[in-house]
Amino acid sequence: MKSHVTRRGISHPSGGLRFLSHMLALLIVFAGSGFALVGTAAAQEPSPSGRAVAAAATVNTELILDSSGSMTIATSDGEPRIDAAKRVLSNVIEAIPTDTGRINVGFRVFGHTGNNTEAGRAESCQGTELRVPIEGVNREALQAEVDAYQPVGWTPITLALTEAAQDFPAAAEGISNSMILVTDGLETCDGDPCAAATAIAEGDINAVVNVIGFGTTPEETAVLSCIAENSGGLLLSANNADELLAGLFTILEQENVIVTTGSFEVENIGGLFPNITLTGQGTGATDSDPDGGEAQVFTIDQTTGNRLDDIPVGVYVAAFLYPSGATKSVNVNIEADRLTVLRGSILELPHGAGEIYTITDLAGVLVWQDQFELGDRIWVLPDLYSINLLEIVGDPVLFSATVQCLPGYVTKIDVYTAP
Repeated sequence: MKSHVTRRGISHPSGGLRFLSHMLALLIVFAGSGFALVGTAAAQEPSPSGRAVAAAATVNTELILDSSGSMTIATSDGEPRIDAAKRVLSNVIEAIPTDTGRINVGFRVFGHTGNNTEAGRAESCQGTELRVPIEGVNREALQAEVDAYQPVGWTPITLALTEAAQDFPAAAEGISNSMILVTDGLETCDGDPCAAATAIAEGDINAVVNVIGFGTTPEETAVLSCIAENSGGLLLSANNADELLAGLFTILEQENVIVTTGSFEVENIGGLFPNITLTGQGTGATDSDPDGGEAQVFTIDQTTGNRLDDIPVGVYVAAFLYPSGATKSVNVNIEADRLTVLRGSILELPHGAGEIYTITDLAGVLVWQDQFELGDRIWVLPDLYSINLLEIVGDPVLFSATVQCLPGYVTKIDVYTAP
């Protein structure tokens, strides 16, 4: 009896009843690290979230910060709003990518002149200034302005929005313009921010104004809502640093400035792929719950298809069942705005004579323990697999073999009797 392995028409003859494929270490599972062989590429057909800006070749965003005296008031956590805002803005600046060539981020303050007394109101109500122009991502300049940011005067929101409209280029195909207004109160300089937002949306720059009410009451947030509504932006509220950070990241992701999700796909070979459970770390870690709460779990099965989009970035455990019932688990890394593919291979079994065989991978995980039926196919990870006869019954056609399965290939085992 002789046997051979066929891999897409390439025949690898064996000696006698044993055959050992060449070991290509770079193409098999890295057993030491626990990471599966994956491929990453720019995510295709990303799932849109809210306003469609993903296709914009240029993204222009301006942070517009409230420097009114009320920023000295404590947050719900007891931290002064100004300190919370500075810490959060530092984290945000660090997270904004600087090497894309398509993102431009500016920084404007308002209410930063005069003081918050009646005597200083006139000067403060004329106080707004573009501190960092919307030209690339200058982290050093942005951070310097955050460090210098101090609570001073009144709240000229209307003036800040009107002046901010002059900071942007005109709307054009492939350009997305957006403002992010962070304020801890309402207009106190007799302006009409709702009308200003309408003018911005309908004007040459066609920008949206996103609003975060930082420490605002529900009634104040409702008054601010017209700014976002009139321009097609988001309205969020935050009562402490964590909520402010979450709000800013929500808006920046919405505007495609920061990407915090990626895509995952399990390789489909000839219509065959396993059901996958993708388990990540919990979110929202705190001092009392360092593990971050409930773990994130995503599933792939035959009804959902072999791809998942909008997966938060991070390292996940991808687990699936082999026909033996054993669980195979490997680590996969989901990267921002990238498609991570879990590579697979197909092992096609030969005919049998009723005997039972075992198939194990290089790590010793039991893949198969059953009879062979001609045409049986198993989706496996790229690896070396050992096939062994469990118990001699009658006249077996195969005793043992070692087979290498390469990514994307169907490896077929043929067993026959030599003349």
